[in-house]
Amino acid sequence: MQGTVRTGPWWKRGVIYQIYPRSFMDSNQDGIGDIQGVIAKLDYLNDGSENSLGIDAIWISPIYKSPMKDFGYDISDYTDIDVIFGSKAEFIQLLGEAHKRNIKVIMDLVINHTSDVHPWFIESRKSKNNPKRDWYIWHEDKGKKPNNWVASFEMKNAWWFDENTKEFYLGTFTRHQPELNWRNPELKKAVYNMIRYWLDLGVDGFRMDVVNWYIKDDQFRNNPWRLSLNPIAVQRHLYDRNRPETHEICREIRAITDQYEDRMLVGEIYTNETREAVSYHGKENDELHMAFNFSFLFQKWCAKGFYNNILEYYHALPADAWPNFTLSNHDQPRHYYRYRDGKYTDARAKVAAALLMTLRGTPFIYYGEEIGMTCERIARKDIQDPLGKKGWPFIRGRDAERTPMQWDASPYAGFSTVRPWLPVNSDYKHKNVSTQSKEKNSLLAFYKALIWLRKRNNALSLGDIEFMEKDPKEVLIYKRKYGDEEVTVVLNFSKRQQRLQIDTAGKEKTLFGTHRSKGEEIFLNQLALYPYEVLIAGSLN
Repeated sequence: MQGTVRTGPWWKRGVIYQIYPRSFMDSNQDGIGDIQGVIAKLDYLNDGSENSLGIDAIWISPIYKSPMKDFGYDISDYTDIDVIFGSKAEFIQLLGEAHKRNIKVIMDLVINHTSDVHPWFIESRKSKNNPKRDWYIWHEDKGKKPNNWVASFEMKNAWWFDENTKEFYLGTFTRHQPELNWRNPELKKAVYNMIRYWLDLGVDGFRMDVVNWYIKDDQFRNNPWRLSLNPIAVQRHLYDRNRPETHEICREIRAITDQYEDRMLVGEIYTNETREAVSYHGKENDELHMAFNFSFLFQKWCAKGFYNNILEYYHALPADAWPNFTLSNHDQPRHYYRYRDGKYTDARAKVAAALLMTLRGTPFIYYGEEIGMTCERIARKDIQDPLGKKGWPFIRGRDAERTPMQWDASPYAGFSTVRPWLPVNSDYKHKNVSTQSKEKNSLLAFYKALIWLRKRNNALSLGDIEFMEKDPKEVLIYKRKYGDEEVTVVLNFSKRQQRLQIDTAGKEKTLFGTHRSKGEEIFLNQLALYPYEVLIAGSLN
């Protein structure tokens, strides 16, 4: 059952681990995570043995030079590292140390906007005739704002008045993040040169921030309003997002990336429309290698709901496009928190992890997910996120999912020896890497075993998928097939026993699971599942 030949690009067969660098590991004891902290934990992520987590790539949220008005998503220098994280030399060291361990490194590519202290914008706002004026989106003052577009993080009109030139510039996140004008060929050339700069250094790919925001309507038409309790969702974004010209930019960036060996692009497509998101693969698979699938971030705990969600996504994907799945990230509540259910929370977390790791598609893990980090309320005095500081109803901010990684039971969870930039979760003394590394049945042990099983098994990493139950109620059951390898995955989403009722014959053996010993022989059509059981089995030859 376990093949020795692994084919296909690394980003298809591998597991990708997102690091929010401010919160991963603080090496210089200033309360903020840094590059040396990441280097120190590379062996934890993958030292080549099954004692490590076993991931194949790290995606690092922005570490460029920045005034940190939006914690790195407001960049003031695209080719330098911010001093709070370290230096460019240290980043090059990280690349080398990661590659020694066969860990790929993905950087965040934030090119919809810059910081308002970026040299490009400083030049742009000097005068209407400045050579870089048209590198940003400006509009003359006609006595009122150009249109009704909204700045998502300020919940005000997105046009900001510049006293020097008496015109408005566009900033659809905050006033400190002016929008780049992607219709300007000189701007495009500068950004594309920056992309080549990092690829030349050895970066293995990019996570592209808010891809579908790059191009704005050239007529500056108003967005339609819609009724919503969430102030971020009060408009239908017809004219400030998802403009057709965006696809040409994606094709151009893909063409640059394809000039380098074995590199990858994955894009954040912020939309509720699945077909819209997957369209950024391109009609001929010539845009992004992957477009993030965020559907699980909003999926309730329900086997049938997950099933419908998965099938909708698979059916929407263009031919030859590769899927991906993620349960948590830096912008949404962690799934351990979302799926909590008292004493069953850990059991649910194992079912969710097994789903993520056994579906056809690349899994993305968010740091701390492997130990069950949760979201706790952040006191008003400790809030850092610009969204949370506004105090709007229905907007909770994003600090709770960005708290420091819990490494051990020492003060500040081993993340730092000083008070961190965000409070550590109160459960860190019993929920941490050190403690769970010693526990046979811990969530961390489960993740390690599952990831290494996936690495050894071509069917799980690259195989086709076939659901065996077409109208699931509480149980998902599906087969993964690759060549002569075949694996059956059974996931009980219920706190009750469930009896399988599937038309299949033949004895199988347990490869991995929560309730049965490895090698145990079973008949799937006669099987009674334990509550929240995870079972991965292979056919007996």
